[in-house]
Amino acid sequence: MPNEQQSKIKIVQLILIFLIFFCTYSITFAGTATGDFSTEVLDLGVGARALAMGGAFVAEANDSSAAYWNPAGLAQIHDVQISTLHATQSSIQNYDFFNLAFNLPQLGGTYAISYIRLSVSGIPITPASGPIVLGYTQDAEQVGLISGGWQIAKQLMLGVSLKLIQESLYTASAFGVGADVGFLYKPFPQFGIGLNIQNVTDGTDVQWSNTPTNPTYVVPISAKIGVSYTAQIGPEIKANNTWIPSNTITANLDVDTQYANQSLNDYHIGVEYWYHQFFAVRGGVQTYGLQFNQDNMALSAGIGVWVYLFEVDYAYVDYSISPTNYLSLITRF
Repeated sequence: MPNEQQSKIKIVQLILIFLIFFCTYSITFAGTATGDFSTEVLDLGVGARALAMGGAFVAEANDSSAAYWNPAGLAQIHDVQISTLHATQSSIQNYDFFNLAFNLPQLGGTYAISYIRLSVSGIPITPASGPIVLGYTQDAEQVGLISGGWQIAKQLMLGVSLKLIQESLYTASAFGVGADVGFLYKPFPQFGIGLNIQNVTDGTDVQWSNTPTNPTYVVPISAKIGVSYTAQIGPEIKANNTWIPSNTITANLDVDTQYANQSLNDYHIGVEYWYHQFFAVRGGVQTYGLQFNQDNMALSAGIGVWVYLFEVDYAYVDYSISPTNYLSLITRF
């Protein structure tokens, strides 16, 4: 047993060394990207559970929202899950997420279909000649995800998400297709290391139409890297003829290189405590670079309740521009 434990520790050390190397490389690589376009709908994150933990979920990714955070995590799902999320970020801005994940043993993996929509209404339409309001329109950003996750080795999972991006503003519209590739390595059940490479095809091209110039913009390649550790507190309890941990606490840490071309990374730290696998308390923080000030840091907190087939999660994220409340429902069959 001691030799086995030492082997696990050595494996974890090697993986951490690899991730440090990769992180350095990816930051350098992403810093040379020519991307000049960012869709906010792709940056906000999904699932009140993950958002309450500061968006630190790449190495945990154990519910259907993994399709967004790290598609490799879908391989941990062995049932059917339906997830929804809604947030009213202001009187004119709404954000919604819908997701269906299902395990198909005959195809060797778990698959998911997801839809994300961010809309801003009440945008005035004015002519170039003057500040006359002719009417109002809305800006709508939508993303569809088709995802799959597979267990490719005893402790290693692989996932892929195909992204369909569409944005419309008044009479103009834009469309693009991209892909993410994720990996999740769990040398032992309590510990995970996750990697999600976004826009892997050298960035995602987004083509505008019905505009004076019809430009093509690029969403640059980026990487999310994270670690997760779960500790059991107290003895196991029996529920529905299954022994489960009475209480657990999980700590997650993610680094996001999406701001590398500005010599900054996005850092996410989150904690989750489950009491009898029934009630959860969560907290987190995300920072734009290591800048711990009001303009570049967002604190978050939330709770969750899991009863039979249903998990209800709430998150509050203290964004500097507009603090936001998120409400999610996960149904498991």
